[in-house]
Amino acid sequence: MLGVGAGVGVEDRRVTATMAWRSTAGALPRAVGAPCLWLTLLLALPAADGRIGMLATELTSSSFSDFVKKSDRVLVDFYNPSDPQWSEMNLELQNAIREVRNVGSAVQIAKVNINAEDALAKKYVPNGPYPQLMWFQHGESTQYHRMLRKTKNVVDFVLALDRDPIQAFDSEADVRKSVNRAVWAQVPKASSMYKMLEVVALKHMDTVEFAFKEASGSDVRWLEEGEFDNAKYEGEVSTEALEKWVRAHLIRSEPVPEPQDGDSIPVVGQTFEELVLREDKDVFLLIYAPWCGFSRKFMPTFEALARRVSHVTSLAVAKMDGDRNGSPYPEDFSWNAYPTVFFVKAGTRRPVVFHGNRTEARLLDFAREHGTRLMVQELDASLNRSQKAEGDAAPDEWEL
Repeated sequence: MLGVGAGVGVEDRRVTATMAWRSTAGALPRAVGAPCLWLTLLLALPAADGRIGMLATELTSSSFSDFVKKSDRVLVDFYNPSDPQWSEMNLELQNAIREVRNVGSAVQIAKVNINAEDALAKKYVPNGPYPQLMWFQHGESTQYHRMLRKTKNVVDFVLALDRDPIQAFDSEADVRKSVNRAVWAQVPKASSMYKMLEVVALKHMDTVEFAFKEASGSDVRWLEEGEFDNAKYEGEVSTEALEKWVRAHLIRSEPVPEPQDGDSIPVVGQTFEELVLREDKDVFLLIYAPWCGFSRKFMPTFEALARRVSHVTSLAVAKMDGDRNGSPYPEDFSWNAYPTVFFVKAGTRRPVVFHGNRTEARLLDFAREHGTRLMVQELDASLNRSQKAEGDAAPDEWEL
């Protein structure tokens, strides 16, 4: 790493800026992971700033593939020009592009109008909302997509990803001074453990720093103030085991609740994977907030849905307080409003977001549309039996 000093080269400026970013914000600036933030879009820059790389390139279906493949790293903004905050968000991205160029980042930045390019929007950001940033590496989309609106957040996001996945440090003290959260690995660089660390680090570049020092042994620890500080990794040498260990430390969660009576299944961050990502059941998941009026209004309908399908063994109806619990897979499960309803097909990890009137009838139709064949057959059989016994009274409909 180049020293920080009065050098005038691009790399010197880049190192200075990156070190300052780490010192003030940790492995990832806290603002990047904050909920309910929106990406910013670009207005035309003044003529004096019309240099190469200072404008976001407008992409279409015909130009998209070639553009993202010709550069190692590309940031694409999927935006909605009909958004009433359009002008404000454009100004924020304009400033972000200037800042990342000033610190030497050559990341290509592009944008896609979702109204004009519906096919691209459905392919890469099918559930919205917009605007949304997506990171492409070597021509392929990654799990890194965020809803950001402020200049600093966009800049931090770019710098977090425009780097090597593992950074070398001289000591644990240097790591703690530079970032607020890290996986601190003292292992041989030629070892299988280091290769495993590289694979996992690529999945968490915007949430945790993977710090490394050449050593003869194998010592991997979690560094972060709090109950997990200095926790040692003692699992097997496999990417799956290390990935699970890292996610367990990252997740925000209430304590696991005691078994309780009720219609829907309570989920917390620590039980998310077990109860939501299931091989044997399709899952409805409600993300709510106790203080949200819309959540309180919708909850009786959701609990009624859980009662109605309680005899459908291949369908689970679950709920999670999104204000107190985080998603272990933010690349697939993220929300910026309450209530949000996800549907997860058995054996898959990518959910479908429900939109429209939140009624039992509409939710059931949604399950039929996106569920497994086994679940749909079981659901219809159960509902037919219930209707014969109870009649066909339809629940009241209302719309958020």
